[in-house]
Amino acid sequence: MNMHVQIEAVTPAPSCWYLLDVYPGRERDVLRWFGYYGLSGWFPLEAKHVKRSTGLLARKPHLGRRTFVPLIPGLVFVADVDADPRMLTFPHVDGIHRIGDCTARLSLDDMAKLRDIEAYLNAPRVGRGKRAQLKVGDAVRIMEGPFADFVGQVERLDSRGRLKVFIDAITRGVSVTTNETQVEQVPTPPSRPGLFDSRSRHLRRST
Repeated sequence: MNMHVQIEAVTPAPSCWYLLDVYPGRERDVLRWFGYYGLSGWFPLEAKHVKRSTGLLARKPHLGRRTFVPLIPGLVFVADVDADPRMLTFPHVDGIHRIGDCTARLSLDDMAKLRDIEAYLNAPRVGRGKRAQLKVGDAVRIMEGPFADFVGQVERLDSRGRLKVFIDAITRGVSVTTNETQVEQVPTPPSRPGLFDSRSRHLRRST
């Protein structure tokens, strides 16, 4: 009796991610070379709205076209199981990112946080100017005035459409009074600490 046993190859799980320095603006070109050689790389993208005439950032989303730009220009992330010496020979690659004499790397948890940040920044914006959808504690983005593009939390609402938004990105925080038509509701930020906040500012190092 003949028996045929089929053994499937198991792709090893990564244990960390390396940072590849590339020329800013050439991240997509580098990934094309990765694909040509059957290798894998990744870099996070952020949706932006730019003016069709100048290519500069539009003051409001409806004034420009939506495009995606690298969230961290000049870096491509490569899992340790996909690292291949050939990637250092690709055009527009400047080498493995280093911190002093050490090779920089990110843990799996750090990479999960970075993907959370990318998903949060690119989530659809909803509820701009709709008072019924806003409540105390909601996250909103200020669309006009000196604090345009800052994200804060609704502290107080009144019956005349005015609200107070607390922004904690400026020193110790500041409360801004604005109108409901000047903000838009945004998704709740990731619950885990941000990759680049005060509790996680340093990349892991390996010799």
